[in-house]
Amino acid sequence: MASQVDIANDAAIMLGAAPITSITDNSNQARAFNAVWNTERDAELRTHIWKFSLARAALPVLSTAPASGPYTSQYALPAQCLRVVTVGDSWPAADVSDFRSGPTTDDYSVEGNLILSNLPAPLSVRFVQQITDPGLFDAAFAKAFAAKLAFVCCFRITSSLEGQKQAMAFYKDAIREALRANALESTPSFPADDTWVSVRMAGAGSNAIVNF
Repeated sequence: MASQVDIANDAAIMLGAAPITSITDNSNQARAFNAVWNTERDAELRTHIWKFSLARAALPVLSTAPASGPYTSQYALPAQCLRVVTVGDSWPAADVSDFRSGPTTDDYSVEGNLILSNLPAPLSVRFVQQITDPGLFDAAFAKAFAAKLAFVCCFRITSSLEGQKQAMAFYKDAIREALRANALESTPSFPADDTWVSVRMAGAGSNAIVNF
């Protein structure tokens, strides 16, 4: 379980800089890490679908309808939402066991801090949430985030363009390992079938073989 200081010091080690005791230290490296910590953390969380940061919610419909457009309802995103992953549920069709249908992006639109949709309330969503406690970070993510801090803060701390290139190499390796570890914990996901596939499968029946 990494702390904020642990992650910052991992970044400092990559740069050959002195360690810190707090991110609010009156040192050049502490000030550099502190200046970008929140924005870089949220950017790293949003960029990929990290298992440790996934959350679910059932959203109530708002009393006001969308001002215009094809959608009938709108829903407020959860306060800590950094990225919407799925909206609505996927389900197997009743008569074809290997056929999956469900909402597609035609059924909703993320606009600002709202989801506009024709789907009924409560609206189920999965989303990447903002994680502010470093103790909740996955260990591999913490290493990748440290490498990202090293890259972003390198020139301010070391004034070295060559060091910045090396920090980027550290980051690429770390993020690759973190994504591999994250993928091993993921179950297969299936996109919703489009209308053409739905019609063909529904017409085929549960025991028929359809040749495409």
